[in-house]
Amino acid sequence: MVNGTIIEPTEQRPRAGSGRPDNAVAALGHDGGMDLGALCDMIGRDDRTVDDIAGELFDATDAELDERVRALELLRRRVEAESALTLATVEQRRLYLADGHRSMKGYLRATCNSSNPDIAAERRLATAVDGVPGLADALHTGRIGVAQAAAMARVYRNPRVRNRLVEFAAMLLELAERCCYDDFVIALRRFEMLADIDGAHHHRDAQLEGRNVHVTVVGGELHLDAQGGDPVVNDELQAIFHRFCEHEFRKDAAARRAEHGDDAAGQPLARSHTQRSYDAFVDMARRANAHLDTDTDTPAAPNPLVNILCDQRTMALVLADAGLAPTTTLSGDPIDPFTGLPTDTTGDLLADLVADPDAFARMRCDTANGTPLHPHDVLCAVLAGHIRRVVVDTEGVVIDLGRKTRLFTGPAREAAKLLVRRCDHPGCDLPADFCDVDHVTEWVDNGTTDQHNAGVNCGRHNRHKHRHKFTRRRSIHGQSYTIRPDGSIILPIGARPPTFPDDHPDDDPDDDAGVHDDVIEIARQTRRARARLRALRRAG
Repeated sequence: MVNGTIIEPTEQRPRAGSGRPDNAVAALGHDGGMDLGALCDMIGRDDRTVDDIAGELFDATDAELDERVRALELLRRRVEAESALTLATVEQRRLYLADGHRSMKGYLRATCNSSNPDIAAERRLATAVDGVPGLADALHTGRIGVAQAAAMARVYRNPRVRNRLVEFAAMLLELAERCCYDDFVIALRRFEMLADIDGAHHHRDAQLEGRNVHVTVVGGELHLDAQGGDPVVNDELQAIFHRFCEHEFRKDAAARRAEHGDDAAGQPLARSHTQRSYDAFVDMARRANAHLDTDTDTPAAPNPLVNILCDQRTMALVLADAGLAPTTTLSGDPIDPFTGLPTDTTGDLLADLVADPDAFARMRCDTANGTPLHPHDVLCAVLAGHIRRVVVDTEGVVIDLGRKTRLFTGPAREAAKLLVRRCDHPGCDLPADFCDVDHVTEWVDNGTTDQHNAGVNCGRHNRHKHRHKFTRRRSIHGQSYTIRPDGSIILPIGARPPTFPDDHPDDDPDDDAGVHDDVIEIARQTRRARARLRALRRAG
């Protein structure tokens, strides 16, 4: 067992005459798990050759190989943490001056023969582990990976957010442990924007001002280079391009089906993915050119290609900052600008979220692809009327369908895909647009058809889940985890097992009732506000 994840050995008959070295066996603990100390001793032996390693790997069982990957990764994290702390100490003592080096960079180039980009990354991490509380410990114990630590080091390099990063380090390290890398990076970008909202605004303006595209042909080859631009427009361009790529894929699939009939699934497509992407770009440009000289400059707007997701709390701050919603009552008591209900927030969004990492993780002010947006971009979309509710109340489209239907269809299916970015299966990065929506708790096990029980899986992992009896559960933080048939959880190396709702038998059931009452009160106040607006419009 490694970090709460149980690895069942795969039955494998040993090869006749196989002579696995004794040191390979010694590196396995009494429970089959790799012993890091023994592994270090084994790796450090001078008489151990690459051929010896290849023999050990060839003779290892599947379970032993998996344990070896995990142990080596934990060892790498420990080494990186110790290396970063060592470099930080070397720089503090200015040890590089002994051999006449002018800087730490020169010392590392001469001593480690490293490249400049590698040196920059090592020094960033060394500076961060020295300044961010808990970062070195989280990396050394293996709870976070080197990539997550490097991402935090890049944010710590920004002097405008450095102090706030130190303040919120514990919250971010918790997210780094339980979120996948891509989601953690999005959370870091969101944090950096909130910690320096003015700087984010200047960066957005510079990005928009410096937008450019170059299309050149060199030696008969096409070279396309683009940068900058409005983030919402950029997501729209990406969505348009993906639509054309999907169109090319369907053309290949139809041609294969016409040629091979029922045997089409086992036959290759006529073009590779990269070839189809090039042809999609050409088709997109030719279609645009064909409509360039038409009389209508403003074609009918299609269904939205870009969805902007914003949580209620962030939307309230957007409206309040723009002076479009009150933040206090006439008597001066603070209220939520979005609902008009009493609130105890401080007005500093980061300060309000520091005590609740889950609230920060659930924050949304980005596109469905995860591109963080400045609140001004959201405000522009609201004022332009390009807004729709994704999670709606009883006056809108009903999303929580309870037990009345078995399948996710219509708005329920669309909302489930909007709220996630990719397949739920660990390690799968297939976008949600190409995935199926299914139940976390199965329908046959009394699972409900609502957003709390919605899971998004690609076709392969949806079939794998049902064939091999894998299940999924949501933790108290709202994240979905995949569980093997033997009850073990698929977890990243170093991550601690999650806590599930039924792991708290002593919880007061009245707490949920209180939350439900709050939701009802918010819906009632919202309906009352809308009724007043309609009355004002009729009176005017």
